Amino acid sequence: MGTYISIRGWIECRQEQITQIREIIASFVSKAERYRFDAQGAAMYNQGWVIPETHINWTHYIFYGADIRIQRLDYVRDQLKTLSHEVVWTDEDETGYLAGIFHADHEEGTEHYVWTLENGQFHEVATFTSPPDD
Repeated sequence: MGTYISIRGWIECRQEQITQIREIIASFVSKAERYRFDAQGAAMYNQGWVIPETHINWTHYIFYGADIRIQRLDYVRDQLKTLSHEVVWTDEDETGYLAGIFHADHEEGTEHYVWTLENGQFHEVATFTSPPDD
């Protein structure tokens, strides 16, 4: 039995960014060894990503939701860091990046993270508490 952390959140993007987002997420399977697991395990964690085939109006939303082993937290965190600064769009004189927010909560309530993607940056706010007394 392991210790788990629940991760859930979303990214907003444009249609033309979806292919790049898919490629970055998929590229992490070949990096699995860095995170001390195999490609099969990495592919399993990538299943937490949901990229809807259709959307309403102009903004696309991509979601991640999964309960993962705490040892794999850096795998998902690093995907988000990479997405935040590598996925860019340009429109005439304007350049933009992904925006999004994710929450990660330890199963025992001892760790909580809020990750935001904004203006090409990844920001993390971490809160740690003592485990409850039995």
